[in-house]
Amino acid sequence: MDEDTEHPRGRLRLQRPTFRGSSVGWGIGAFFWLVCAVQALVGVVQNGGTSVVGALVLAGLTVLAAVCIIGTVATIRHPRPAPPATDA
Repeated sequence: MDEDTEHPRGRLRLQRPTFRGSSVGWGIGAFFWLVCAVQALVGVVQNGGTSVVGALVLAGLTVLAAVCIIGTVATIRHPRPAPPATDA
């Protein structure tokens, strides 16, 4: 950035994250991470407990699945605009 450019003044506001891409891609990612989280949870239940590392892995998988689910919903609710139509 150039030091001479004017920067707008005012309050900084938090903005909602924008999810780009295909809702199908986000849905596939959500399904994959959710299946991984469920498999890890089943492993914890069958073994009767988990270690700190196992709990962190399970939490990470759950967060990844949640982000992908949110991305799926966001891309369905706010799809990318289509390119302008052209006559062929």
